Amino acid sequence: MPTYSERRKQAVAVIESLRAGIPTRASTQALPDLRKTLIQNIEQDLSRLAGGNPPPGRLLWGAYGQGKTHALTAVEHLALDEGFAVSRLSLSREVSCHHLFNFYGRVAIAIRTPDSQIPGIQQALDRKEPGDLIDSPILKPGRYSHPLPAIVLEDYFYAAGEDRDLLYGDLMGTRLSMPELRRMHRLNRGEIMPRFEENFRVAQHASAYFGLMADALVWCGYKGWVILIDEVELVGRLGRVSRLQAYRNLNWLLNWSKTLPYPIYTLGVVASSLRNDVWFSGAGTTEAKPKGRQTRIDSVQIPALAAERCGPELALEMENFFKMAINSRQCPSIKLIQTKDLLSLLKSLQELHGIAYDWSAQLDVENLLRTVKEAGSQPIRTYIRAALEVLDIAYVYHEAIDLRVDTLQETTLTEDEGYFTDDNEA
Repeated sequence: MPTYSERRKQAVAVIESLRAGIPTRASTQALPDLRKTLIQNIEQDLSRLAGGNPPPGRLLWGAYGQGKTHALTAVEHLALDEGFAVSRLSLSREVSCHHLFNFYGRVAIAIRTPDSQIPGIQQALDRKEPGDLIDSPILKPGRYSHPLPAIVLEDYFYAAGEDRDLLYGDLMGTRLSMPELRRMHRLNRGEIMPRFEENFRVAQHASAYFGLMADALVWCGYKGWVILIDEVELVGRLGRVSRLQAYRNLNWLLNWSKTLPYPIYTLGVVASSLRNDVWFSGAGTTEAKPKGRQTRIDSVQIPALAAERCGPELALEMENFFKMAINSRQCPSIKLIQTKDLLSLLKSLQELHGIAYDWSAQLDVENLLRTVKEAGSQPIRTYIRAALEVLDIAYVYHEAIDLRVDTLQETTLTEDEGYFTDDNEA
């Protein structure tokens, strides 16, 4: 059985991740960095977060296959290497952000820390003592929109067994009922839970859990909480009222209204179709509409809806949200890669393929570039997959192939109220 060197194992890992279309830490480190300026800007943002001055978050725009997810992977591992806790997730049928607490539950269970392979923060919490909370902002009155999460965290340290696990679950977004929380507090603390000025309401006080988690992560020794969101364009499938709520939540998490006092930095990647088809032109909704239904142009429709439902203050907030989202300095577009950069990328891929499979890899890079370009504008992903196909066949059959590339079309975004698993208009 052949013995694989560490270098060869790493090359195989990179090739296989690229073949599967799933960027990994190994692939982001092994291939040339084609987004140096972008990464440098995010490094500066993380430096501000570590210094206790949470910066505004960013959205990164890009066409299909232009490296958005790859960029997110690079940022994920950059943040972990720098000592931040990171949550990364993609919007999908099961995950949206129009219900802030539901979204919290998704990002909380996805937390990764630099010193553990186990998601979440239970190991980090178990290294702490409840008396240590005195030196943190967690018990500061008025720190959160509701004091309940801070009490749950404090109760966690006094509980044991199943109660302790259930309280941890509540901290991670699986809520316990108030009678159950009161029972645990009385049992484990020997006192009645304090009365609150108002009852905890998920729709109103979800931000308290985000704040508590961010502060707890810093208390446990991490530099802050970095939230990375892929496929943000799927908010375009929500119904009108739910889109408004999703934009409000994103605006808060991105700290674009400067009302987020917690050590959180949010970065999302978005297909350009959301901006081009839904936010401004309305071109993505050319299908027949019921009588009286207006064309969707969210940059106009959503502020008007906000004014109708909540007044001029929210309307102004939404107007600012759309302005920030298309501000190229704050929310840059991932630009098309230049030919010289593609050459460098494909030559690196050729070298890695040779190392991975221990052969003298043969690839006419210039001819491959020319062939793919003749099919029209193509994403980086197409160049990578084409190169891998040519290299694989040359390796297995010792012959070249006539490469054929079809033009890829990006799906437009239309309202689909049945797309998400819950009621979009709730």
